[in-house]
Formats: sequence, structure tokens, C-alpha cells
Amino acid sequence: MSREAAERSVVPTPAGHGRRRSRAGVTLVELLVAACVTAVALTGAWAWLWSAGGAARGAAGRAQAATAAAFAVRTVADELGLATSLCSPPAGMSPDRALCVEHRHDGAAVESVLVAWDPARHVLWRKAPGMYLADHVESFAVDYFRADGQRLAAADFAAAGWPQTVALITVTADVTVGGRTARASRSVALAPEAT
Repeated sequence: MSREAAERSVVPTPAGHGRRRSRAGVTLVELLVAACVTAVALTGAWAWLWSAGGAARGAAGRAQAATAAAFAVRTVADELGLATSLCSPPAGMSPDRALCVEHRHDGAAVESVLVAWDPARHVLWRKAPGMYLADHVESFAVDYFRADGQRLAAADFAAAGWPQTVALITVTADVTVGGRTARASRSVALAPEAT
């Protein structure tokens, strides 16, 4: 018998089967282990993505709230900068939640500007109801100060001519977006002709 025939007639050993099996692919056990490892990795990745998404939503809400609050108080400060006189808000509106000023433009009639907060709708209005300056406004406060730095109290608003005693106004707005609250505040000294 030739050597080639002898090699062909040799019965494969269990070691030979192992070599053939490894060339054939993966076993069911190996496939199940790989699936379990993949599932654990995907679960961890999902948890990480979920928390990263929550952090991003929180940051976006905080940024939106800060932007809205800053815009609202900056706009009110601009209105105060243009004011030629300070007025009492209309009846039924508290001066600590509403601001009324007059603008005089060259060759035009006097423009009365009212900024008021609607707590039921969480909206800060200009020329209420006209256009809104900000929504999601949780609180809006107007503080009036005399030239000596003393803050006017609620009882002072009953006196006639109280707007002429005001030298400085501070406006503060709290805006909440996506569960995140931001506060913005500005103080504006009134020009002598505005009091």
C-alpha cells in the first residue's frame, strides 16, 4: 500500500474532529455568550445615552430660561431708558407687577407704554394685551427706589404723585423652561426728566 492510501485510510481522531469543528464556525454556546455580552454592552450604552439626553434637555431648558429672562428685563430696561415720565399703572394693576412709562418721540404724540405680568398665563406683556416679551414667566417684580435709596412700599403707591419721587427702578423676572428656572434682574436710574 502506498503512503497516500495509508493516509486516506486513517480514521480521524477526536483531536481531528476538533480541528474540523473550529474551521466550520461557532458553536451555539459561543453564539449565546456573544449575544449576552452584546446585550450587556447595549444596556450600558442605552443607560449612558438616556442620562446624556436628560442632561442635554436640562441644559437646553436652563439656556432657554436664561435667554428669555434676560431678554425680558433688557427690554423693560430699554423702555425705561426711553421714558420721559413714569406713570401709575391703570386701576387694578399693582405697581409692583406692572410698569407704566411715557415716551415722547420727535413730531409724534406721547406714547404710553405699559409692561404687565399675567400670573395666570405666565406671560409678560408690553402694552397689555399687545405683544408678549416672554412666556413661562413664574414671577415679575418691579421695585421703585427714591433718590435717597429707600425702597417704596405698597402703602406709598396710594399717595398722589408717587411716580415723581422715583429715582431708580429694579425689574426682576424668573422664567422656567423644562423644569429649569433662571432669574434676571436690572436696575435703571431714571433720567431727571422722567420723574
